[in-house]
Amino acid sequence: MFDLEVQHLLSKYILEISKVKDESTLYIALSEITRKVLDYEALNVLKDGTLVHSDPPVEIDRSVYEDFVPWVEERLSPSFVPLEEGYVGLIPIFKGTKVLSLVVLKTPNEPTPETMDYLQLIAYLSGVTLENLRLLEFVDKAREYFESILNLANDGILVLSGGKLEFTNTKAKTLIDENPELLVHLMNNITGEEQSFELEIGKLFLSVFAKPVKLLGEEKLLIGLRNITSEKEVQKLRELDKIKTNFIANISHELRTPLAAIKAYTETILNTEMNQEEIIEFLSIVYEQSIKLEQLLNDLLDFSQLESHTMKLVKENVNLCEILDRAIETVRNLAVQRNVEVRTSCKNVMAFCDPRRIEQVLVNLLSNAIKFSDEKKETKYVTVQIDKTPTNQVEIVVEDNGIGIPEDKLDKIFEKFYRVDNELTYSIPGTGLGLAIVKEIVELHNGEISVSSREGVGTTFTVRFPASENSN
Repeated sequence: MFDLEVQHLLSKYILEISKVKDESTLYIALSEITRKVLDYEALNVLKDGTLVHSDPPVEIDRSVYEDFVPWVEERLSPSFVPLEEGYVGLIPIFKGTKVLSLVVLKTPNEPTPETMDYLQLIAYLSGVTLENLRLLEFVDKAREYFESILNLANDGILVLSGGKLEFTNTKAKTLIDENPELLVHLMNNITGEEQSFELEIGKLFLSVFAKPVKLLGEEKLLIGLRNITSEKEVQKLRELDKIKTNFIANISHELRTPLAAIKAYTETILNTEMNQEEIIEFLSIVYEQSIKLEQLLNDLLDFSQLESHTMKLVKENVNLCEILDRAIETVRNLAVQRNVEVRTSCKNVMAFCDPRRIEQVLVNLLSNAIKFSDEKKETKYVTVQIDKTPTNQVEIVVEDNGIGIPEDKLDKIFEKFYRVDNELTYSIPGTGLGLAIVKEIVELHNGEISVSSREGVGTTFTVRFPASENSN
């Protein structure tokens, strides 16, 4: 009967200790189960000689048992010391050969051999549980310690498990909170293999490192995020300074060239006897150079307005085909010199816009297409199509079969001062402001400009803006 009762109590104790969260609750469960098999007057639990639990809150006189403690801890077995009245029991809670704590109880009755066996068993089970609790506590403290270290890091650190966010340090959490789309960008760029790349989100630049790791057989992805926005800004400033320096040198050259020609031809006319035909020829050259000089100055003035955001539009209802005709007339001589055929397609397309600025857009796009024609091709052409879309937008498409633009330069060609300088374009004159001004004019018309190009094949610019004031 006793065996059945002990088995029942043992099962109940195993169930109870499986629920404990810390040492304190373990000792409470141990006190309760011990009382069921051995009536005691007081029970103390000592840890490294310090009283950590007492039931009831009374400490047993240590002088009556302290001499026996080393012997009990060495044997790792419960022992009872007889007193004048009753007994003092010493029950070591152990795991392996390591004593974790010591239960001391005072009882009026001497325990039976069966009770001693039971106490030995619950001491062992309590030891296993206590060791696990301490290991868990160590793991929790270690986790808190390493998380504290990770949270002090300037780099963002996060862990993905099964495509879901499992861990973020403080820096990574801040980056994600401030940029909710960050996780989507990471998912789109991460391959699942070890890799590093740069990621641009708005004005934020990140250096990303990803490495797959395994934990208990589970695949995870460790990701490091370093904010390199400041470095990128410094790099951009340096590049801008370099571009501006090149621009100043370039614009000085561009200004000096027509001025030198005007001066030379004018001096020749003034100092040399010439017939009427020769004078007209020289004056024509002076006039052409004056036009070039005027265009350069206009570009600089437009750039000044672009920088200060003071460029204004004077809109009216106009026929874009007439504006196209004037633009083609402006670039006619350049097209003849470069042997480039200009083809057009436009039939009475009306729009509410600034005619002078739209003409400037067309002249710039046509001039670029002609200047960057491919000398190796037998037939060189530029095609301009102007039409309306079903959504009442004007669409201007300028297509050429010129030298094309490298793919890695396409996103920069609308930047101020930028020129795609290489062995094919180095000798072609220009300030690098034309396309930046074009983009500004188009956007002031609530429109947009896009470009597609293939090196050696050609380039296509597409401009769209509302045809009327009320268009979306």
